[in-house]
Formats: sequence, structure tokens, C-alpha cells
Amino acid sequence: MTLNFTGKEKAMTIIYVKTVIHRNEKRIKLIFDYDAGLIREVRKIPGCRWSQTMCCWHIPFRMDYLTYLVEQLGNFEIVYKEPPLQLRGGLKASDIERKKINVIYNKREGLYYIKIPFYKKDEIKKLEGAWWHPGAKEWSVYANQENRHQLKEIFKQENYILSFVEDEADIPKKTISKKKPIPELVEKKFEDEMIIRNKSHRTIATYKSLVNQFLNHFQGSKIKMLPAEKIKEYILERLNIDHYSRSYQNQLINALKRYYEYVHNREFEDFDLPRPKKRQRLPNIISREDIQRMLDVTRNMKHKTLISILYGCGLRLSEVISLKMEEIDFNMKVMYVTGKGDKQRMIPIGNNLGKQIKTYQKSYLPKVYLFNGQNSLKYSGKSIQSIVQNKALEVGIKKKVTPHTLRHSYATHLLEDGVDLRVIQELLGHASSKTTEIYTYVSRKNLMNIRNPLDNLRI
Repeated sequence: MTLNFTGKEKAMTIIYVKTVIHRNEKRIKLIFDYDAGLIREVRKIPGCRWSQTMCCWHIPFRMDYLTYLVEQLGNFEIVYKEPPLQLRGGLKASDIERKKINVIYNKREGLYYIKIPFYKKDEIKKLEGAWWHPGAKEWSVYANQENRHQLKEIFKQENYILSFVEDEADIPKKTISKKKPIPELVEKKFEDEMIIRNKSHRTIATYKSLVNQFLNHFQGSKIKMLPAEKIKEYILERLNIDHYSRSYQNQLINALKRYYEYVHNREFEDFDLPRPKKRQRLPNIISREDIQRMLDVTRNMKHKTLISILYGCGLRLSEVISLKMEEIDFNMKVMYVTGKGDKQRMIPIGNNLGKQIKTYQKSYLPKVYLFNGQNSLKYSGKSIQSIVQNKALEVGIKKKVTPHTLRHSYATHLLEDGVDLRVIQELLGHASSKTTEIYTYVSRKNLMNIRNPLDNLRI
């Protein structure tokens, strides 16, 4: 269709217009060659936006859009046309071909899952078993012949084509590091020995990384017979130049000791390296009132469930990231958590948390892990840290609040409620009771019973 509003087509600017569904909203695409003056006028149209994916400007749909455009762009002589199959300036044939909608068939649940344009919701509601999942932003309906036929009918007259496919778990995308990788020099024997000794995946990865940096630093030297003084100089250089922490120093010494012990059968009695004294710090906790306020301001169901589990079960960040749906038993009201050293423990979830997790699952439809990321099976640790920190700031908590702060608060509040220290040790997955005993120093219940000596004096 060509609409010539002025009768001077050769001298006119051509705007190709097309009705599209963009982000579940009906819009009008405006495609034209670059013209700074025209762009300024187009941007003045209410609701006009630029689409990076479509490479064009687009405006809200209205039935009289051609007349409306003439009114809005009256200062320009314009011919309005429907786009051809190929158009110079980035438009492809796929822009006007029928768009594909995948209907995911979940055989285990007996459901079809489908993401549809928003204006089709009233028709989808009529299907048997129709249910809206706001977190996943998709509908589910019973997977039967009648619904399959109805879905085809709904989109029969539309610019869409349905494709029924089997459900598959998300495949995590490989992340591409921008840094130039350090050549891998660690012998496989080192990793094998750590696996045999049941070291955790995280410990193995850390030790391998530290030893690999060490081997690259002394590349060309006889590593097995390297003098202890040279090794000591290397460690001190890392501390002085890179300003690493006490914890890093201990990890580096442990990694090198294990490497020489496992690979070169060399003991470290002659290795005179002073261990840094570990600072004794009290755990950072927040009050029950603060946690309640954080939950109250959290509207996003996924974020609320994350905070609830971190505090309600005292999980480490790595544990909540790796938590699978199959590890939650709603009948027994417990979850099975695999912690450090591949040790599994059982944690009660109670009534409130159990209901919260069920509601979240129904909305967000996680597949393998309870919390899925946008582009991977697992949720990002940095994302979880940001969620907790932002909610703490939102309610006015001045101190730094991390996921581990919620774990510390969980243990302290259990102690204040009279739970035995040995039970708390098991719930937290501590190997030593000494680690758990530190919570006795921050229990408000014990501290509140102490009378300040100044109370006996007049001031």
C-alpha cells in the first residue's frame, strides 16, 4: 500500500510503516533513511522509542495511525509505504515474515508452556488448566489434543507460527574471559591427589590457581629443588606488592605445601615461613526487626525467597546457589544441604518458608536449581550479594550487610531462643564446636542480663 499525501512522490521522504508486536505490545515501525530533522520531529511523537533490535523508531499502535502521522509530521513531505522483502538500511525479510512462537511440552508435568503477546491473554485464559506464571512471564495449559488444537486456532489468522518442542534444561553459556589466560603448568598428579583426599571443588580450584601462578613465576627453574628462601621471597613479594590479605597468605602457604608434598614428596620442615595471626572478629549480625523490615520492602518474589532462605536456614552463599529443588522435602519440612567437604546436613524449613518456596516455584518455574540465572542454570553470587546489600540500605541499616550476615544472625537468634550450641553447630555445618562458640559473645540475651557498673553510680 502506498499513500501519497502531497502528490510529489519523487521529492518526498519515504517512511516504511508496519504493524508489529514488540515486547508484547502492538507498535508501528517507522523505517526511513537518516534525516536529522525528521528524527527530531519523530522523537516528539508521544510514546516514540528507538529499538536497538529492530534498528528503527516505533510508536504506539492506533487505528488511524496513518492520518495521525500526517498530523504529527505535517511539516515534511512524506510517502508512507509497506516495506518490501529487502530494504537498504538494515531491514531483513525476517522482519515481515511470520514470527515463531515455541510451545514447550513438559512431559513430566503434562503441561504446555508458552510466552504469548499480551493482547492474547483473554483467549489463553479460556484454555483448560490455563495458569499465568508472573515470575517466568509465561502461561501453562494442560498438554492435551484440545488445547493443542485451540492454540493453533488462536494464532491461525495472526502473523505467527507455532512450534511444539520438548522441554530441555537450560544450557549454561560459556563465559569468555577478556584477560589473557596464564599457561596451565600444574601437574595432573596434584589435582588427582587432592581429589583422592576429598578436597572440595573450591579448594582444588583455589590451590591449582595459586600453584599455577607460582610455577609460571619460576618457569625455567628446577621447581623440585627450589631453595626455601626463593619460595619465601615469592610469598613476601605477593604480600608486599599485591597487598594480599592474611587469609590469602595462609592459602598460598597451604597450596605450596600440598603441592610439594603430593608431587615432589618434599616436606616443609625446613620451610621457615611465619604464619600470620588470624584476627579474632565477632560475627556481624543484625536484629530480627531489621530482617523483618528487609522482608517487608522486598516486593520481588525471587529476591524475597532468597533472603528468607539465607536467614531462615543459615546457608552459605555457595550453598544457596547450588541448592536443587529435589533437595527440598515439603512433606518432612526439611532441606538437604551439601556444604564444605561435601558434607550433607538436614535443615528444618518450617511452615512459613515452605509456603514461600512453593509460591515462588509456581511463579518462576525453576528447572534444576531452585534459583536460576538469566543466562545459566545457577544464580550469580554477585547478584545475591547485591540484593541483600541493597535491601539493607533501603531500610536504613548503616552497617554492611552480606548473605553471611544473615547466616550469622540465624545462628545468634537460635542461640537466644535457647537452642543447644551443639544443634546449632550441626545446622551450620561447622566441623569444630569452637567455630560455633563465637556466637555466645554476640547473643543479646546474655548481654542484656549484665548490669553496667555505672548504673550503681550517679552521673
